[in-house]
Amino acid sequence: MQTFVYPLDKVVIENMEICLGMDKDSLFDLLGKGKSYDEKRYYYFDNGLAIDFDDKNKLNYIEFIGGIDGQLQPVIYGIPAFEVEADELLRTLKKYNNGRIDDHENGYSYAFLEISVGIYRQFIPEEVIEEAKCDNIPLDNEDVAADMRKAMHWATIGIGVKNYYDF
Repeated sequence: MQTFVYPLDKVVIENMEICLGMDKDSLFDLLGKGKSYDEKRYYYFDNGLAIDFDDKNKLNYIEFIGGIDGQLQPVIYGIPAFEVEADELLRTLKKYNNGRIDDHENGYSYAFLEISVGIYRQFIPEEVIEEAKCDNIPLDNEDVAADMRKAMHWATIGIGVKNYYDF
């Protein structure tokens, strides 16, 4: 499914535009009600997309949460966010952000404050390698290889309204 991400603006899935700032009823008209556990976050596309609303029922955050194996494969700045290696997407987002980055989670996640984009992964490569060595497990072990694949790609990418990540 063709999926494009336009920071500070919208995502386009096929021909559907999901815009930051749109009201909840407009989203429901477009995608249906989706799954929700708290009326603030709704899930779509087999839980591959999460959409958050603020206290005024305005859409303030859109997150792709399916990772490399998900149904939705978002493209941002011409880069397939989940398919490219993590470092390539990181370099691209740094370039377009051209400013403040919250990197306090030491490689697990980054928030690009100027473009309101966030990325996350469950593992970092150094951690996977170190754990395998400590446990005396070869790097070509099936479980280690699966964890390394997760470490080499981002699991989520989200966009928010302007200043979304400024706490």
